[in-house]
Amino acid sequence: MGVFAQKIQWVDPITNETLNSDGHYLVSNHSSYSIFNGIPNFVDNVNDQTQKQVQESFGEKWSQSDFGQNDAEFEEKIKPVYLEMMGLEESDLAVFNNKIILEVGIGSGSSSRLWGPQAKEFHGVDISKAVYRVQTNLKKLISNPILSQADINKLPYLDESFDVVVSNGVFHHTPDTKLALKNSLKKLKIGGFCIFYIYKKKSPVREFSDDYIRSKISDLSYNDAWEKIKPLTDFGKLLHEKNTQITIPFDIELLGIKKGTYDLQRFFYDYFFKCFWKDSWGYDYSNLVNVDWYHPKYCWRHSKDEIQSWCTEFNLNIKYIKELESGYACYVVKTSSIT
Repeated sequence: MGVFAQKIQWVDPITNETLNSDGHYLVSNHSSYSIFNGIPNFVDNVNDQTQKQVQESFGEKWSQSDFGQNDAEFEEKIKPVYLEMMGLEESDLAVFNNKIILEVGIGSGSSSRLWGPQAKEFHGVDISKAVYRVQTNLKKLISNPILSQADINKLPYLDESFDVVVSNGVFHHTPDTKLALKNSLKKLKIGGFCIFYIYKKKSPVREFSDDYIRSKISDLSYNDAWEKIKPLTDFGKLLHEKNTQITIPFDIELLGIKKGTYDLQRFFYDYFFKCFWKDSWGYDYSNLVNVDWYHPKYCWRHSKDEIQSWCTEFNLNIKYIKELESGYACYVVKTSSIT
């Protein structure tokens, strides 16, 4: 069976060697990895300083927030959003039944509520310290989640190990979105499927504003960024409370603005800068969404054509690429080995 009572064993992410248990460590011939509360840490050092900032940002986000952890709140407010982000309906969740699943970028485990409970074996990895909250957050739903702190580009598994790989909005927060997708797909069995969400490119003014605001926010501590973002959240709330509609009778092609009738808050959000507000989520969760967008330094956006070209290069069968308000929900099937 291996070191632990799990079907898919961890391996040294650098050498793919078998790991042996030595007290509070997993060891190979070349490396040792500490274990805390049954969770090995494969990323003690992050040399890419931008990636380190992203690691720390999400570590603070998911450690400080209980977003998605209240059962009733999740079912009523958050689950519908997550289903849409992944391009799924409630009835589609049966596709995860009795599968060996790897979630890359698990955070504190809120998305895992969609697919973890019905898995034959559920594995989750995250580069941040948030992974240490998952056991507590999911203990009522998943009896034995198999967790590790690991880098998407150095996953501690042999290739072609999993029936399913899922990732909700994580690949674009790495140094290279395409590479992160590729390295995750390597761990998927031939014939297995991957469902993921990737940010899309926005209108030109929104793109400019987002990069400008991120340049002012991302060097701050997470808590300072939280405070600095509040005026954007306040502005979104103010516009929403105006309950004002604006009609644009023609396309403004140069600015990527499409004709139509918009709620004023949504018009600013879509075309000028992110000022998220959702009444049912309240102030802290709305501010969390805005901080989530502006604080991580790696925050790539992509086009549908880019994603399709990756799928062609990796010889993937595309079940769907659904364009949503802020990104693309993607479902692909692996048809051959990826090297």
